[in-house]
Amino acid sequence: DEDAAAPAVADQELGASLGVAIGGAQTAGGLRVEGHYLYQLSDVDWFDGRVAFTFGSGGAACFRDRADELVCDHGAADGFAGELGGGVRRWLGGQQGFRPWAEAGAAVRMIRFGDDDLTGVALPLSLAGGVRARAGDLIAIGGFAALEVGPAVFGGGLGASLQAGLVVGVTVDFAMP
Repeated sequence: DEDAAAPAVADQELGASLGVAIGGAQTAGGLRVEGHYLYQLSDVDWFDGRVAFTFGSGGAACFRDRADELVCDHGAADGFAGELGGGVRRWLGGQQGFRPWAEAGAAVRMIRFGDDDLTGVALPLSLAGGVRARAGDLIAIGGFAALEVGPAVFGGGLGASLQAGLVVGVTVDFAMP
């Protein structure tokens, strides 16, 4: 009989996620692709190290206002971002093979809006939650949502900015022997 609080697969896993990042203003949005390394820290806590890329579209969205201040209004699916991050994932009690989880983390993110020649660096914090189920002895599949908020600094005269976005996606994790 499986323990209800136990993770669904193994103490080390490699995973991949595919989702949608919703950005806006100076937060990149679009297709989000992630790779994960999960490492069990305790009975219910895992380290989640990740590399993520966001691929958006969009044209130029920056202009100078009457006071000669740079103003940018990028859409929800504009820009490019690459990040390296980590967090702690806590497995919550589940039933019938489903394992919900909650995670808090942080990342270093590079953001680029090419048509505006605008590049920045951000330090977003994230709160995420999801659920997954065993699809075989070595595979688990699931879904997740994450809220990301943090400071950013851009060149090109824009300066400090706030990153705020939402990510929703699906994930598959593979147990490592």
